[in-house]
Amino acid sequence: MRIWKNAVSGLVLLMGGVWASLALVLTGTGTEGPHVARGLVAVALVALAVAAWRRRSRRWSVAVMLLGCLSVYGWVRTFQPSNSRDWAPDLVRAPWAEVAGTQVTLHDVRDFRYRSTTDWDPAWYTATYDTAALTDASFIVEPFSGFYGAAHTMVSFGFQDGRHVVFSVEVRREQGETFSALGGLFRRFEITYVVGDERDLVQLRSNFRHDDVYVYPVNASKERITAFFMDMVQRMNGLHTQPEFYDTLTSNCTTNLVHHFEKVATKNVPYDHRTLMPAFSDALAYELGIIDTDAPLEQVRQRYHINARALAAQGRDDFSARIRAPLETAAAPAP
Repeated sequence: MRIWKNAVSGLVLLMGGVWASLALVLTGTGTEGPHVARGLVAVALVALAVAAWRRRSRRWSVAVMLLGCLSVYGWVRTFQPSNSRDWAPDLVRAPWAEVAGTQVTLHDVRDFRYRSTTDWDPAWYTATYDTAALTDASFIVEPFSGFYGAAHTMVSFGFQDGRHVVFSVEVRREQGETFSALGGLFRRFEITYVVGDERDLVQLRSNFRHDDVYVYPVNASKERITAFFMDMVQRMNGLHTQPEFYDTLTSNCTTNLVHHFEKVATKNVPYDHRTLMPAFSDALAYELGIIDTDAPLEQVRQRYHINARALAAQGRDDFSARIRAPLETAAAPAP
C-alpha cells in the first residue's frame, strides 16, 4: 500500500511539475518564443515540493505542488484574448456579417491571388448572399503531409448563382509567429473564422501547399444547411466582438466545426479521437451519414479528391465549378 501511495504521489508531483513548467514557459508567448526565465519559477516549485517530501511528508509535498499549480492556473487566467495585435498579413482582417432577413452581407471575404505560399496579391471584398438561394454545403479536409492524423478542415457553402464561400476556423497568428500545437494549449493564440473564396482557401492548399484536399458534398436538407450557415455566421460575429483563445484540444478547427455540424447531423456528433486527429474526421462524417455512404470510405475519398482538377482549373474564375466537375471538364479551356 505504501508503495502504491508513493507511486501516486510521485505521479502527481511529476504531472504537476510538467504542467506548471509548460504553463509558465509558454503562456501568452508570441513572436519572442518561450519565456525560459519563467521556467525558473517552475524549478523552484518542484524543488520546494521535493524538499517538503524529504523534511515533512508525502502529503505536504503533494499539497505544495497542488497549491503551486493552482497559483499558476490563476496567473494563466489573467491573460486575455485580443482583436488588436500586429497580425500576420493574411490574417490582418477579421470577417463580420450584417444580417437582414435572408440577406447576409459578409465583409472582408478573402480572395488572395498566389504565386507561391509566401508571395501573393492581397484582396478582400464585401458580398451579399441570400440564404434562400443556398444550394449545398461541402466538408473540406486537408490532411497535412508528413504529420499523422493532423489536418485542417473547412466548410464551403454554394449558392444558386454559382458562388461558393468558405469558412475556415484558424489560429490568428501575429507577425512572424508560427503555429505550435503545444503552445495552443496555453493561451498563446487567438482563434478566428477566415471567410474566403474557394480560389483562395482551397486553391492555396491544393495547388501551392500541394496537400491532398477532399471536398465532400454534405448530405442535409436545405433547412439544415441554412441553419449550419447561420450558426457559423453568428459564431464569426461573436468572435469579431468578443475574441477567444484557440485551444489545441477544446477549440480548434475541427472541434468548432463539430458544434456547427450538429445543425446538419441527424445523430449526435461524438467527441472522439477523430476530432483530435482531424485527418480522420471524414471517417466520422461518413459514420454519421453527413457525406456519401453509397461506397466504401476509400472509394468516397477518391471520388472527392480534387487536386488534379484544382491544378487543371488554376486561376480560372469558374474554379469552384471545375473542381466539382469530371477531370476532363476541369482541364477544358475556358470558352
